Amino acid sequence: MSTEYEYKLSVVVLVYNAEYYLKDCLESLVNQTLDGIEIICVNDGSTDNSLNVLKRYAKKYDNIKIIDQENAGGANAGNKGLRMAKGEYVTLVDSDDVVVEDAYEKMYNKAKETDSDVVGGKPNIYMSGFQREVSLKHNIWTEEKCVNPDEYVEIYHDVFYWDKIYRREFAQKHDVYMIPGKLYADAPMVFRAYLYANKVTLIPDVVYYWRKRSSEAINKGDSYTSITKSLLDVNNMHDRLVTYYYLKDYFKEAGKEDKFSDLIKLYSERFFYPINGILKDEEFKKAYLDELIPILEDIDDVYNNDLNIHFNLYTYFLLNNQIDALEDFISFHLYDYETEIIDGKTYWDLKYFKNPEYNVPDELFEVNRVESKLIRIKDIHADKKYINISNIYVPGNFKIDKAYIQLVGLTKKGALEKDNRYYFELEEYKPNHFNAKIPIKSIDNINIFDTYMRFKYDGKDEVYRIQESHFDNINKNDLSTNKFVKPFFSKLGNLSILNAFAKDLFTIEADDEKIRIRQNPKGDINYRISIDYKRPSERVYFTRVMDDNDKLTNEFELKWKYSVDANIPYTLYLNINKIRYKLISDFFIDFKGKNLNYKGNTIKLFEDTDNTISLRLNKSIL
Repeated sequence: MSTEYEYKLSVVVLVYNAEYYLKDCLESLVNQTLDGIEIICVNDGSTDNSLNVLKRYAKKYDNIKIIDQENAGGANAGNKGLRMAKGEYVTLVDSDDVVVEDAYEKMYNKAKETDSDVVGGKPNIYMSGFQREVSLKHNIWTEEKCVNPDEYVEIYHDVFYWDKIYRREFAQKHDVYMIPGKLYADAPMVFRAYLYANKVTLIPDVVYYWRKRSSEAINKGDSYTSITKSLLDVNNMHDRLVTYYYLKDYFKEAGKEDKFSDLIKLYSERFFYPINGILKDEEFKKAYLDELIPILEDIDDVYNNDLNIHFNLYTYFLLNNQIDALEDFISFHLYDYETEIIDGKTYWDLKYFKNPEYNVPDELFEVNRVESKLIRIKDIHADKKYINISNIYVPGNFKIDKAYIQLVGLTKKGALEKDNRYYFELEEYKPNHFNAKIPIKSIDNINIFDTYMRFKYDGKDEVYRIQESHFDNINKNDLSTNKFVKPFFSKLGNLSILNAFAKDLFTIEADDEKIRIRQNPKGDINYRISIDYKRPSERVYFTRVMDDNDKLTNEFELKWKYSVDANIPYTLYLNINKIRYKLISDFFIDFKGKNLNYKGNTIKLFEDTDNTISLRLNKSIL
């Protein structure tokens, strides 16, 4: 450790009513592979049991320090911890999130190697035990980069404060702190760091799991304010929009005011997030429009941006005081997907297009990039051999170089996303029309897969989640004739594919004590194996085998003495997504039946007439 600093890294944990999640967060910190970490937990007036959880950990770990204060907001709590920090580098963590156990070692070592003021890694969303990517549209973590933010402006797409470490002396010198009292304090802090940093390094490794509250959490009473209530909260909206002026002042202070209008456009999509609220409440509508319109008026060349097409139409209606048209547009535009080609250019053919009543310039309707809402798909169907996605139509006057279907399997915390990914190139049968024919046998792991379209064109590489709204008259009851492969739509309308079959995935062993099933190393395990116990409602599950380090392995085990009675046939089942499937011999590598001796009796492991794997205890009559 450096003799100049008491710690290599100070981690400031922002704690407010996180009792249900706090243990996961603290465990991820005390088990970091980097030595020399100081953990400063700022309890911001929690009214639950969070403070007692902190005290238990502080008693056990001498590098944990607690600041207990009256509720003053996350920004105040974070700043107090940062100013108390003694580490060479500092970072912030939200107390319901989880840090990957080698994250700080990787980022600290990279900071020392590159002499960077800021080092960041890839964050993933963490929900219901699984991780998902935060951003598919602006994934800047594909490879390691050591950049000057003035020269790599794409870095401004990442405004999270907790997936980075900051050199403490750099943060102190340039006042890289959060704005007290503000809900949206992340962007100003991170923008300020980018404005003054000489070097920022990004690593492609996942370093942080950002927890999203699920319906399970809501049922437990751990949710934040409901989405609808938050949407109509004027103070919340004000805090979001006032960020614009703080950022503008930061650019002016740094002598980079000429860069502000271009860079704020990378962030400006967030200013439109509450816009649906104007349809629901007149008081909110007035407050929102009074704040948003001056911001849009202040941005130079406001329509010259990389936003999706509908944001510029929002802007036009706002700046031209066509509020009735704006409300009408918000009400239906996500469901209108017709396009028109004129003189080789593609336009979104809305009722406002070429309509003198609205007088919107034609160029605001021009489709210059693949837009998710304008993609059309005729059908999806799974049969015995293939998942067929037919007639994918991409409007536009650009040439698609490559097109893919991308399957991204659910991945648990700590597992590698790349182990659960599959890519299938689309067949272009006429310009901008594609078919997908995905061979089921090539998906060699059992999982639930989020389903995406990926297009490479004009130097772009863009990814879109396939949604129910992309399809024309889809029949949900007729998506599959394959009992093991089931396309389905989530409650949010996103397409997923449940694959419950993978040939030659398992090996099976059995002795006089137990049966053990091992999955070959082909990705994450998101299922369970069971047998019925006397009745189908009485299910007995195999247990996952732990290794010497108390980590789950890819093996399942069932001990005879807890599980089987005489002369009852037991069928083996695979359980995934609340559905269960019989395990058949094709799942196994070279399955062979066998007879086992168990306490003077015989356990028969065999392949039944329908290819299912079964077992029976034949009790001796002697």
